[in-house]
Amino acid sequence: MNPETPLTIGETLRLATGWLAGKGIPSARLDAELLAAEVCGIRRLDLFLSPERPLTPGERAHLRELLRRRARGEPVAYLLGRKEFYGLEIRVTPAVLIPRPETESLVDAVLDRVGSGAGPHPRIVDVGTGSGAIACALASRIPEAEILGVDLSEAALEIARENGRRLGFGDRVRWARSDLLEAVPPDPPWDVVVSNPPYVAETERESLDPGIRDFEPPEALFSGPEGVDHLRRLLPQALQRLRPGGSLVVETGSTVQRQRARALVSASFPAESVVEVRDPSGHPVGLAARTSMQEEVVHGR
Repeated sequence: MNPETPLTIGETLRLATGWLAGKGIPSARLDAELLAAEVCGIRRLDLFLSPERPLTPGERAHLRELLRRRARGEPVAYLLGRKEFYGLEIRVTPAVLIPRPETESLVDAVLDRVGSGAGPHPRIVDVGTGSGAIACALASRIPEAEILGVDLSEAALEIARENGRRLGFGDRVRWARSDLLEAVPPDPPWDVVVSNPPYVAETERESLDPGIRDFEPPEALFSGPEGVDHLRRLLPQALQRLRPGGSLVVETGSTVQRQRARALVSASFPAESVVEVRDPSGHPVGLAARTSMQEEVVHGR
């Protein structure tokens, strides 16, 4: 785009789409629209209602920079600084993973379990909370819940706290620094442990989408040679903190990693309680399990 030539929104979209497509960006049209709407300060729909509006020099300069970054593979969510998740606008930076649609199915799984056995004020801990997307989504659907989001990264927790405040959950969701559940007291026990832990095997690093591998935080992606190191550590911690009949809900990765994860979960929880969490299309995205109810008899619960 020649900085000396006035360009309308319509012309800009055409040129930007062609340029991104030429750089190998598969979602070139959508990305051009999202970035143009951002720099113009309007809704994406308004791009098509005002195709003849010229861009100001400042808008064009800003858009050129965003397009260059997108062409290098930087995810659109980082360029915009936000991502929608479960109907909420979640702020994101390169300090946190970008929330993905499949993770919404973990929220659904938790809601199902809270609605079938937990008390009137369910206690839920979100492990590796990152941006706080899961914790905030649950807070939006279960106002009476006590929710704790934990993460080892203080930079991630800053983003989570900001999302909690901005979305109005500042007094309903607590945040704490913890390596998995190490800093989370086991008493009183928890009704649900939910987690989207790192689950990419180190051996899969080079085959990972460059937009993920090169821009999202590696400590939130990779989990040892088989992709289950974090889950292996989390399972005994979760068992120590869940009430009898409490639930674990975790996201899993590829078919091979999912098989490894299921074997680990089935070895820790009653095997018959382990079920797949599926997205709306039926694709498996995680696992859910319940602790034994036997202790309820022992403790008279």
